[in-house]
Amino acid sequence: MTEQLPPYPTLPQPEPESPQYTLPETFNIGRRSTQHLVRPDQLKAHLQLLAAFSHLKQQVVASESLVAGLESDSEKRWVWFVNMAVERFERWCWTIKQYDTVEQRLPPIDVTMVWHAYLLNPSWYAEDTARISKLIPLTHFTDYFPNLLANPDLLTTDAPRHERVSAWERLTKSPYDPFASAADLTHKSIKCPYCDRTILSPFLQSNGMGYAQSNFSVKCECAGLITKELLGLYKFAKNIVEGTAPDKYLAGTLHTPLSTYDTRRGDTIKKRVLSSHLIFKKKNASNPVRQILINVRYDATRMRTVLNKHLKPRLLNKIMGAYTDDRVFSLDLVGAVLRQASFVEKMDNLGWTEPGYFVNEVDTVVLQHCTARYHAFLNIMAESPASFFVPTLDIDLAWHTHQLMARRYVNHDDKVEEGQLATSFDITCRAWNVSYFLWNTTSPLNSLNRRTVIAYPTCTAGVHCQETHRSKTPTPPLSQTTSNVLLLPPKSDARAATHPSDHNAVFALHNMSAACVSGRTARARQRCGGCRQSGTGGLKRDGDVDHGIAFLYPVPMFYYYPGGCVAAAGAVVNGGLGCAAVSVVVFG
Repeated sequence: MTEQLPPYPTLPQPEPESPQYTLPETFNIGRRSTQHLVRPDQLKAHLQLLAAFSHLKQQVVASESLVAGLESDSEKRWVWFVNMAVERFERWCWTIKQYDTVEQRLPPIDVTMVWHAYLLNPSWYAEDTARISKLIPLTHFTDYFPNLLANPDLLTTDAPRHERVSAWERLTKSPYDPFASAADLTHKSIKCPYCDRTILSPFLQSNGMGYAQSNFSVKCECAGLITKELLGLYKFAKNIVEGTAPDKYLAGTLHTPLSTYDTRRGDTIKKRVLSSHLIFKKKNASNPVRQILINVRYDATRMRTVLNKHLKPRLLNKIMGAYTDDRVFSLDLVGAVLRQASFVEKMDNLGWTEPGYFVNEVDTVVLQHCTARYHAFLNIMAESPASFFVPTLDIDLAWHTHQLMARRYVNHDDKVEEGQLATSFDITCRAWNVSYFLWNTTSPLNSLNRRTVIAYPTCTAGVHCQETHRSKTPTPPLSQTTSNVLLLPPKSDARAATHPSDHNAVFALHNMSAACVSGRTARARQRCGGCRQSGTGGLKRDGDVDHGIAFLYPVPMFYYYPGGCVAAAGAVVNGGLGCAAVSVVVFG
């Protein structure tokens, strides 16, 4: 009889390995291949910067004694603080020089927050830093920004070097610490458009008419009533009579889809404005700026009526929209900072701004995944003409980070009807599915040349979210939407980050003669059943609810130093490894 063998011992099974995801060395955008336009470590550094902005806002909101009269209204206190930050940013811009050592002239965190928001409106930023002589030295600091992302502590430090603090206080005549400057910065110096007197206007007044308040107005000794609208008209009149480059060009006239500095176009538009008989009916006036104001009766509406005969309405609205106050910038930086704060809050709610959040290698996969999805997003823009695209939160983060490292800017911001945005996210999902949801072995997401599939939104709603958007390509369950290459860490916020962003949308346009997009005032609502964005930014399963579709603010397609290049709206930005022809108009 055969002897029975002892039972085979069961050896302990090793723990499953963490998901591995190796980014490819290049990504396909359109017909070409490009190196990384943005990297995970840069996303991580940007999140550190956003964390500092979030902490700053929390401090302001919690500081009831920060400014008299706003003790009980935290939101108004924040708006006031942002106004102070913009004032300090303007003072910093006036003092920096081309030859300055950047690290010794870096500003405090409140001013950095304004600079950051300005960079995220790249069309105006690019034009302003080329058109306005006082802002030209800022380009030296802009070119250095990739180095700052490599060492974000330089921007977020609570203990800056003595030389940096000393240089700031000596040149700007204000304390380095933003909270210490609150007691010092109480009045705004403005010039009266009626008599050219310099007067001091309080930032805050009990009647709500301070410079930092919505109903600003102040009366000069000459009895003239000054408003922000009149100050903007005054700035415009001065710009009209300026005759020396670069300051002679009007805002919004140099930056086009084909050129970042089209002086021929700028000269042509300036000549049309100068051809107005009403504006210059007394050409030999001793004070031509004041004469222009007298001719239009100090009325911005009348100025628009006069110029409407010489400029197309779209162009006229763009130009006049840059002259809304007396600050040197063509953009309302207070509004820009307030808008960006909503995106910072979303990154907070995901937990991504928490210190040490991405220390673990497994968690870092999220940022690698984000990088791949961003390049894939650029690719669908290149391949899908005449479509609006709405980025998800993770793609939005990569996009914003890319802007901070841009050297060339191309974008467009004309108007679009709200109805056109209603199906934007559905269009994005469909375009994405066609490119990456069909076992596409040529996908830019496919780092190991395997079959790779990944849904556009992989939020907690899963299939329900996509079904609500009526995508033609069916969405399989979540278990099939990831592979061992693209598997996300088991964190709820990892999938939440692929939810539609309500901050940005994009319009890809191959025919430049077709209708273009601005959308600054446009906002639409997108139906998304299966998940709810809660008031705190978290995601909940629920019924049929709304998601805010993206505000459309300028966002560029950019060129990143190591190689590759992207062409946007016909303007090619040359790089070391070829060119990706992406004929698009971009918004963010």
